[in-house]
Amino acid sequence: MAQTGRPKKVQYKRSTPVIRLQRNVAKLERNAELVLNRLSTWLSDGDTALTKAVAHTTEIIQVIIKLKNDVAVLEMDGFVPPKRSAAVVFVEGQSVAVAPKHRQKYVQAFERVLKEDPDFLDGLVVVKVIESGEITVRRGQRTPFIVRKSHLVAI
Repeated sequence: MAQTGRPKKVQYKRSTPVIRLQRNVAKLERNAELVLNRLSTWLSDGDTALTKAVAHTTEIIQVIIKLKNDVAVLEMDGFVPPKRSAAVVFVEGQSVAVAPKHRQKYVQAFERVLKEDPDFLDGLVVVKVIESGEITVRRGQRTPFIVRKSHLVAI
């Protein structure tokens, strides 16, 4: 057969998220074993710190083995992790509110304003989307302020 000068096309197989996780667990196991071997070579009589470190590393290896078995069960069951939700994209003029998860931080920061306007953290409008991932928002005619994108929810 004559060679055409093109490199041979390689077929790659896609691995599942669980198989990738198994590889990560195998790396943990290898690293823990390396640590145990290193500590064991340093071990000497009466060194309690090293003895504790060896004992802890041995416990870690035992837990990793349990994890390895749990992940193997996931793979045998054909587990597929849930799909991630699409990233939220905010646009200028959009109505937003501070997310309940981060609300307490903003309640503390805007305590005085909230006494005058209890809905201050709910009726916000996106003024500008900043490249850093932060969003400038405003309530009515008040001064705009910066909020992290992850701290907002669309209304």
